[in-house]
Amino acid sequence: MSHSIPIEVDAIFVGAAVRQERDVRFIATDLRVAEMDQTFWPTAEDVLRAAKQMMNTGRIPNFDPPSIED
Repeated sequence: MSHSIPIEVDAIFVGAAVRQERDVRFIATDLRVAEMDQTFWPTAEDVLRAAKQMMNTGRIPNFDPPSIED
């Protein structure tokens, strides 16, 4: 069973970090962080830090979102 962690930036729910075997997958629910949707991170804290930065600046330095393949 997966365990999810709500990710909020300035009291706005922007998505959830879902624990996987070794890392967490971010599932975005807010369009302002949609570029981060389905990305993997070492910890939920890393997801939160990145989401805050994206909400505040519109980008994350050195962030290369995964390609979505059919």
